[in-house]
Amino acid sequence: MRAFVVLAVLVPIAASCGGDDGGGDGDDDSVPALAYCDPARGWSPSAAALEAQIVTLVNQRRAAGATCGGQAQPPVPPLVADPALRCAARVHSQDMVDRNYFDHVNLDGETPWDRMERAGYLWSRAGENIAAGNATAEATMNQWMNSSGHCANIMSADFDDIGVGHVESGAMWTQVFGSPQ
Repeated sequence: MRAFVVLAVLVPIAASCGGDDGGGDGDDDSVPALAYCDPARGWSPSAAALEAQIVTLVNQRRAAGATCGGQAQPPVPPLVADPALRCAARVHSQDMVDRNYFDHVNLDGETPWDRMERAGYLWSRAGENIAAGNATAEATMNQWMNSSGHCANIMSADFDDIGVGHVESGAMWTQVFGSPQ
C-alpha cells in the first residue's frame, strides 16, 4: 500500500542571509546517473551546503521531538539523505524558479510521486514540503516547523529518507520524504 502527504507553504518570507555553520548530513552531493537528474548535477556548493544544513536541522528536530499544530510528536529516528530524493527535490526547485510557479504539481502535471519515481526512488510512503522566500536553512525550517502539516511531515516516523533541493536565485526550497518499497 502506498501513502502520501502533500503540503505547501505559499507565504514568502524575507530573511537576512546567514553563514553556513558547517553542519551537514555527512553525505556527498551526488544524484543518480539518470538523464532526469542531469539538471541536478553541478549544483552550487553554497546551495548544496544549505541543503545539508536542512538535513541536519531536520534530524535535530526529529531527535528532540516537537509539537505540530498543538499535537505532541515524540522523538523519531533520523532520516538518511538519499541521492534519488535529492535529485527529485532539486529538479522541482529549479523548475519552479525557471518557470515561475509555486506548487507541488508542475506545469506539465507531474506530481511529487512522479518526480521521485523518475529519479529512481520506488516509494511505499512519500511526502513533500515546499517553501519560498527564505535565504537561510534556519528560517526555512522555522517556517516549516510553524506549520502543522509541514511539521508533521518532518516528524513522521513513516519516513526513512530525505532529499532537499534549494535554488538560491529564487530562494526556493523542496524537501522530499520517502520510505522505499
